[in-house]
This record gives sequence, C-alpha cells and structure tokens, in this order.
Amino acid sequence: MNEAAKERLALLKGKKEDQKVRKSTVSYRSTNLIPREPEISDLKIFVDRKYETLILPIYGMPVPFHISMIKNISQSVEGDYTYLRINFFHPGSSIGKSDGVFPNPDAVFLKEVTYRSTNTKEPGELSAPSSNLNTAFRLIKEVQKKFKTREAEEKEKEDLVKQDTLIVSNNKSNPKLKDLYIRPNIVQKRINGTLEAHTNGFRYTSVRGDKVDILYNNIKNAFFQPCEGEMIILLHFHLRHAIMFGKKKHIDVQFYTEVGEITTDLGKHQHMHDRDDLSAEQAERELRHKLTSAFKSFTEKVETMTKHQIEFDTPFRELGFPGAPFRSTVLLQPTSGCVVNLTEWPPYVIVLDEVELVHFERVQFHLKNFDMVFVFKDYSRKTSMINAIPMQMLDHVKEWLNSCDIRYSEGVQSLNWAKVMKTIIDDPDGFFDQGGWSFLDPDSDAENEEEENEDSEDDGAYAPTDEELGSEEESEDYSEGDSEASDSEYSEGKLSWRFC
Repeated sequence: MNEAAKERLALLKGKKEDQKVRKSTVSYRSTNLIPREPEISDLKIFVDRKYETLILPIYGMPVPFHISMIKNISQSVEGDYTYLRINFFHPGSSIGKSDGVFPNPDAVFLKEVTYRSTNTKEPGELSAPSSNLNTAFRLIKEVQKKFKTREAEEKEKEDLVKQDTLIVSNNKSNPKLKDLYIRPNIVQKRINGTLEAHTNGFRYTSVRGDKVDILYNNIKNAFFQPCEGEMIILLHFHLRHAIMFGKKKHIDVQFYTEVGEITTDLGKHQHMHDRDDLSAEQAERELRHKLTSAFKSFTEKVETMTKHQIEFDTPFRELGFPGAPFRSTVLLQPTSGCVVNLTEWPPYVIVLDEVELVHFERVQFHLKNFDMVFVFKDYSRKTSMINAIPMQMLDHVKEWLNSCDIRYSEGVQSLNWAKVMKTIIDDPDGFFDQGGWSFLDPDSDAENEEEENEDSEDDGAYAPTDEELGSEEESEDYSEGDSEASDSEYSEGKLSWRFC
C-alpha cells in the first residue's frame, strides 16, 4: 500500500492546480459613466444602484467606492445630530481575508469615515433623524444585500462542470415513476413529481413545473433501497460533478416516496385487535409490495435501456452497523462498492474504491464505543469519520472490510487527522521513508521499544516495607495515575516525532 501511494504521489507531483485570481472590482471604467446627478455636484452622499457604487464627498470632492469595499455601516442619533459611520475593507482588516484581493496593498487605504448631519425639526415636534443620511443608510443596505446575494450565486456556479443537454424521448414506453418527492427540496415546501428516463438521462418534473435533469454519464453510483424495515422507498444518485437547482449545488440527489405513517398519534386509542388497525396493516403490506414491484421494474428497465451503463446497487441490511457520521446515530449499510446511509438527510456515501485505509480509534475494552476513520487515496481530501460505533460491532466491521480487501488498523487514541494529512502532503518522501502508514500498526518498532523499556523497569521492582504496605490504597492510586500519564506522554511524543 505504501509503495502504491508513493508512486501515485510521484505522478501527481508535477501537476499544480491553477489558482484563480479574483478580479478587483471597478466602479466606473471611464469618467463618462459617472452619473450627472445634482446630489453629486452638491457634495451629498449618493448611491448609484446601477453600478453598485457609493459616491462620498471627501475634502470637497465626490469619490466613488464600489459596494464590495464596504465592510459595514451604522447609524446613530445623538442629540441634535445624526451620525452615519462607514467601515471599509482594507489589507489586514479581517483574519482569513486574502490581501490578494487588493492589487496594491502598500497603497494608502481609507479605513472608516463618519458623516454628521443636523436633525430635521418641525415647530412643536421632537427632532427627527436627517432625511439625507436616513435615505443613504437604507439605499446602501439594499445595494449591499443585492450584491452579496448575486456574489453568493456566482460563487456556487464557479466550480460547476457544464453538463450535456438532455435528449428528451417522446416514446410512451419510457420507464417512469410517479408521485415521488425529491431531496433536497427544489423549493422550501415539499412537492411531488414524476421521474422519467430519457435517451441520455433522467428528468424529474414537479407538479409545479420545475425540472431537474440528471445525465447518465454524470452518475457515479446509483442506489435502490427497498422499504424492508424502512418507512420510505428510494432511488439515490451519487454524482461525479455537482448539479445546481434551488440556487445551490448538490452532489447527491434522491427520489423517494413514503410507505406508511412516519409519525404516530400516541394519544389515539389503540388495540391490537381493532379492525381498523388490522386493515391498515394489511393495506400497508400491500402498498409496500406494490411499491417494491414498481421500483424494481423501473430499475430493471433503466438498466436494460442503458445497456447496463446505469446499474442500481442495493444496500445489504444484514451487514449494517449503527454509527454517527453526522449528528445523529443512523444505520450504516454496506453495498457492493460503498457504505451508505440514505434514509436520513444529509446522506452519507463512501465509495470504497477511493479509500486508502480505515483506522479504528478509541479501541479499548472498557469503552462502549469506538470511531472509524476513512483515509482516501486523494490525500488532499478531508478524512471522513463515523463516531460512536458500539464496541460489539468491531469484529463485524472488520469481517466486512476483510471481504472488501481494505486494509485497516486500530489504536487507543484519537489522532489529529488534519495535521497528519498536511504533514504527508508537505513531505510525502519523508513520510514514506520513515515507514509510511506503518506508524498506525500496534506492533510498530517504537511500541516494541516501549514494551522492552517497561519490562526492564518491572525487573527492577522492589518489595515494599511494612510502612509502605500500610498505605497500600494510596500507592495503588498513585501508580495508576502515573502509568496513565506515562502512556499518554509517550504516545504524544511518538506522534510529534513522526509528524513534526
């Protein structure tokens, strides 16, 4: 595994990703575009909504600032005056904001500016805030909100890979499923629709008329999960490249329908021999059978029509194990090439061909749970973790990994995987020269040295005196704490030696 990883990194060493340079925003490309409004000549604050620019009077001159340079604004009324304070972005203004946005970061930048205006006061009334500053404050907020919304949409779209156009087939014999819900939702309210297979992809059409196209060549994995032991029956597509609908990018798209009542009214009088309950159970069994047949027929027709370009994988429920990949504990189910949880949203999909190794953390006999970490062959990709797997499932999970020919290791500690992966990426040659992933093995050379040192210390032990035997409980407590401390100190020292 180390040799294969070393060769793979050597091939990628010469390839460097092109860094995208953000263009600096310019309010006006020429002086002819500057508006000829009387407010500008009168040296008043003016908001140009067309070019998303704020024109401010500074030292007797109108100076334009693009709305993207404004960090925040605030308005306050104190006595007879209204104050409008404007804070600007500048090099070093916020942690994490790259100074590369500014073409000339060594220039002089305006950090903040405050304007003061006298409040308007009608006879017999209390003073009111300045109308000019009030209007400027409202317009700046409107333009700022519009600009941020548009910028967020453009950021979502910038990494999208352009898809082919769906070739719609008007053949009435196209495989079709009706009354399906889509996840994630197209709009905030859940609506159903129809999924139909066409010449080169699927098209989902909602009852409202929204359309979502998924092309066959963009589907990395397709899953069909029947309703055995579940309250929904579903088709799930894990995509190669994200598609956009509902103003967001999505790499996982799911179509499902409910089989029974997901919520039950516990206040309702229930009895096991009620005719209504018996008939409802019978109707639910018939519905489950009908839906399973319809979905199964749909998947078989699609596989035949696409000449097995699309093959639906079904999770093996009997191989499943509980765990918490996100916030809640769910049932993780292996498939022929993945491990998935599709019932709860967001879904969890790990493609086993992309996995380098699996490491089990916190494996100790006195703990109830352990954690499972997936390390991917692409070392720049963030590791994936499943938390809180019951300890009695450890052998079960190991058997499954053995059947998939995936290497695994285990340890008693939790590692800082972000730091580990960064160290490997920064110096892959040094990492593999020191043994590579063998540092995860419990029988590594360093740990053998630790055991030899402990044995030599035990050989030099002495028999306690009567006085020491009198304080036996205290000595036991001390020795336990000391051993725990020494173990943790050594293990931390070992990791720092390996990765620092």
